Amino acid sequence: MSHDTEAAYASSEIAEIIMNKSSSFFGRIGVGGTWSVSAGREGSREWPLADGVIEAENTKGNDIKIAFEYKRPNEGLHGVLTAIGQSLAYLEKGYDAAVMAFPERYSSYTAPGNHVKRIIDSTAPKMPVSVYTYSEPDLSATKPFAGHLKCVRDIDLSSCDKVNRTGKKTLTSGSVSTLWAHMREGMSHPDAFYRYCQAIKIVSSKDNNVKYPDLPSELDSAVQRIAPGKDPYFYLSSTPGNSIADQAWRYVWFTRYFWEGLMPIYSTRKPYTVNNSSTKIIIDKSGNYQKLFSGRSDSIKEKLVKKLNASTLSEDDAWEMYAKKVRKDAHSYREVIDSGLFHIGFLSSDGTLTDLGYKFVDACEKIGTANYGIPFEILRAALLSKGQYGVMLHYIYKLSQEKFDTNFYAFTKVVEKGNRKFDNNSYLMWLNDEFTNVLHLSKKSSLRNGGTRKPFQAELAVLKKMGFVRENNNRIQYRIGSGLEIVWPQVESSMIYFENLK
Repeated sequence: MSHDTEAAYASSEIAEIIMNKSSSFFGRIGVGGTWSVSAGREGSREWPLADGVIEAENTKGNDIKIAFEYKRPNEGLHGVLTAIGQSLAYLEKGYDAAVMAFPERYSSYTAPGNHVKRIIDSTAPKMPVSVYTYSEPDLSATKPFAGHLKCVRDIDLSSCDKVNRTGKKTLTSGSVSTLWAHMREGMSHPDAFYRYCQAIKIVSSKDNNVKYPDLPSELDSAVQRIAPGKDPYFYLSSTPGNSIADQAWRYVWFTRYFWEGLMPIYSTRKPYTVNNSSTKIIIDKSGNYQKLFSGRSDSIKEKLVKKLNASTLSEDDAWEMYAKKVRKDAHSYREVIDSGLFHIGFLSSDGTLTDLGYKFVDACEKIGTANYGIPFEILRAALLSKGQYGVMLHYIYKLSQEKFDTNFYAFTKVVEKGNRKFDNNSYLMWLNDEFTNVLHLSKKSSLRNGGTRKPFQAELAVLKKMGFVRENNNRIQYRIGSGLEIVWPQVESSMIYFENLK
């Protein structure tokens, strides 16, 4: 089991511990309100990066973020010293508190947790740093660290010193991501990952001489009216500067997404007809290309052309509305693809490719695709191990096993002629509730009751695309008495493949 996976299991358990003793841990903070505590990961890339983030929200409006640092036995006593330094750096970064977790003993030292406690108590007794030790987790259990964690230094956060930071607080309210890598169906395609990684490789080269296609004159003029003096390529790609990441996104946006043939709103005038060109991003193994800005009745091109033909909108206004939509979608697509690649270990904190990222893009370039072969194996192995989808599958399987052991026909309806049908919507709602209230891996505010998006909608789409869950006629399969059908041979094969990538 990897360091990241162990840290994920441990942070979930500590989130529950803090939740159960919230009145003593938070002290006077949020008195009269109710605390909700969940575990996740950093959404930003500002150094130093914590192994996890425990976020606590109070109904009185308090929002507390706690950095988590996890050390394994093989890191030895050196890891004890680095953990202390890292935890203090997290406080300076902007975290309200820090939690460290160490093995209960090392071969060369029997009580590392108490040693750390003595160091903090004697040098910085009011620092908001809590210390835990753990015994070997039980990987066969739903919650591997349940009963295996001991708090050796507890805190009352309201009585702790506040850290005086030398610069601007880098943490933001939106800086905590889900434990597993951020993905979105309709955006997180293997080819999209390939092309962005390839763009980073291109713009990072010494002979980089990237050129962008010409813009339609109407679009160029629209940008100048909206943002006078702004470079239209910067505006339409929503890239503020010339960092490697900005250059790479501009390149992939104008060569693969918003390319020359797709740019125009319409193909003809009088009557206006929609320019229905696709992007150059392949979305499946059949070679189909992603649609963008057209192809649906609510697409921006469809709506603008309808108004132009009805003479209820001028061409200038149409191009301005279009330019704003292009910029907005460029930002959304970049945020999903860039953060997803970072969370699965393909990008470093400065936006350049990691060794794993280079392995992926080099493998893609050898065969020209990311949709099968070695590139696809690298991608799904990284999703499981670095992206923590393996942790998610573990929890889904264990929770389901416990549920159906006590009630085989849970979430099952009797339909006509006495036949039974599994209600996957109720099952997913139940899982979402368990992830929130039992595992503390989702915020209560993120529940989607009454919303248009279903629980785990994006995650399940990714798992299906990667072949980790069984499907039939392009529909994810659920089974009476077991729930989501996980393809364990593929999961285990990909886990082993990841270990061999190192």
